[in-house]
Amino acid sequence: MINRKKIFLDSCTMFLLVTGIHSNKEMTKKIKRLKFNVPQINCDVKAGKIINPEFIVKCPAGCQDPKYHVYGTDVYASYSSVCGAAVHSGVLDNSGGKILVRKVAGQSGYKGSYSNGVQSLSLPRWRESFIVSESKPQKGVTYPSALTYSSSKSPAGKLVNRQYCVLGDSVEINILTGQAALGIFNLSLANQY
Repeated sequence: MINRKKIFLDSCTMFLLVTGIHSNKEMTKKIKRLKFNVPQINCDVKAGKIINPEFIVKCPAGCQDPKYHVYGTDVYASYSSVCGAAVHSGVLDNSGGKILVRKVAGQSGYKGSYSNGVQSLSLPRWRESFIVSESKPQKGVTYPSALTYSSSKSPAGKLVNRQYCVLGDSVEINILTGQAALGIFNLSLANQY
């Protein structure tokens, strides 16, 4: 004799298991599809004007122009155009796009070179440097959706109030109201001197 209760329970368990797996896959797909605002900057924005230590930005087309000065090769002085350095390094072409920028320590010298249609200049020493790479986010690193600038002359003097953090294959949004308020205080003190 067939135990109909056992078959019914086994089929219910299988249905729930399959439904649960399907729901988890759908949830993961939705999380992966989330889009975040990547700040757009102009070709003339210098890395030294941006306070954030690591960030993703979108550069416009046309940053290969020699009026956007670049200092160094591979490691660039923060006095350089961020987008011009990205074209020089080969991470972007003259049509623009997204890049990852990471600030690093200043160098004792920067060697100029000609690369990808951009002539970079030499510089003996500078207090801060940066490197550019493809805009692939690193796991566990938080990237701002708006940039913090060092002076009110920069685009809108925006402060970071929303950030996103890449955690494995999922994405989380963090609201940093306390840190944003602290940034406003620090920025206003910096502008007084």
